[in-house]
Amino acid sequence: MSKLSDPSIRYVVRPRVVAKTFEFLRLKGNAGHEGVVLWLGKLEQAACTISEPLIPAQETGSLFYRISEDETFRILEIVATKGLTVPIQVHSHPQEAFHSWADDERAFVRHENAISIVMPDFARFPDEDFVLRSRFYRLAADSSWKEIPPKEVLGIFSFRSP
Repeated sequence: MSKLSDPSIRYVVRPRVVAKTFEFLRLKGNAGHEGVVLWLGKLEQAACTISEPLIPAQETGSLFYRISEDETFRILEIVATKGLTVPIQVHSHPQEAFHSWADDERAFVRHENAISIVMPDFARFPDEDFVLRSRFYRLAADSSWKEIPPKEVLGIFSFRSP
């Protein structure tokens, strides 16, 4: 069995996870706020199936989101109880999609090869443009976030129903 730190893991993401992510991030964006959604999954062999979005309690503003320590512990309990893991976080920006200094410092996922997806324009674009418009990052061994080249994203991610 692979580990989450394995760079060869492929992610199978259920379309409803993406849809719920858009729904929440647009709602926050309508208030002029960033937001974050954690994607929960089950690791099996060399793949991780992302089956559920988790929307944590969060403090948000026009240029930030923050998950409290108490909420972090609650999330860890949920994940352990369900036998799942949190390999990916998705958050929004008001305009351009990039991994900011604050994003680096406040990332929920911190394991090597963790994935952080940044959606521009408070996710106010068509769902079918998710891969095209978002930026995908992977946490390197030196704890820096490196952008996954767009041409490689669909080799790592599959967005399909069961």
